Amino acid sequence: MEPSHENGHCDSCGRSNVVLYKLSLGHDFFDRPYDRLTSPGDLFPRWYCEECSREKDFQRDVRAIREEFVKLRCGQCSLLDSPSVFSRARQRIAEIDQSVKRGRGPHVILAPREVAHLLMELDSWAEEHDGGENGVKNETVGKG
Repeated sequence: MEPSHENGHCDSCGRSNVVLYKLSLGHDFFDRPYDRLTSPGDLFPRWYCEECSREKDFQRDVRAIREEFVKLRCGQCSLLDSPSVFSRARQRIAEIDQSVKRGRGPHVILAPREVAHLLMELDSWAEEHDGGENGVKNETVGKG
């Protein structure tokens, strides 16, 4: 995140006269790098206030975990095949859920119901596949 001390406005919530951050380079929950600025469609980087930049980080993690969870449910190879990774991802979603519930409102980037729904899905999956203790079975899920 690159801070800017210019007096602009947040491209998400519209707040002005606050420190703004440009989100362009970083890593997702699974430590995969991302670079929003190399996309041909991202010619105009967006600037976010502190609250919106935190919510944008949450959104990135929710998307990454949801994408891997979809693969897991479809029986495809997923980073969530590992019980420890599944557990860590479920914990991260629970932390995000708590943060958006007690945070500001209305949320302009990440809807609290979206996070709560993913958390319920992860919990249901865990219950169905090993009683909820580890998230997934010790053997590869969907492969046998």
